[in-house]
Amino acid sequence: MAVFLLAAWMLAVMFGQGRCGDAARIGARLAARGESDAIVAATVTRAAPPHASVRVSRHDGLVDVEVSATIGASALGRLAPRQVVSARAVAAVEPSLPAGSGDGP
Repeated sequence: MAVFLLAAWMLAVMFGQGRCGDAARIGARLAARGESDAIVAATVTRAAPPHASVRVSRHDGLVDVEVSATIGASALGRLAPRQVVSARAVAAVEPSLPAGSGDGP
């Protein structure tokens, strides 16, 4: 039983790491397109694991989004310690398009 619970915890950690990576990439893309930090943080929070922390910074024409979360299983005690997972994505700020230059008809 303990082996199964430990394997389940390891899968939760790997899944949490993947969610942090996806959330960071989503946030970096939104920020690069000019969304506000509040919208970026709200969207990233929905995509990230529960209780994740989000950091958005802008510098030198780049946006940097970092997401971290603690994965743990308190019911498993010492068999499954808490693990911090995190991911970071950086994207170049996209230039603004002039009004009326879209792909529409």
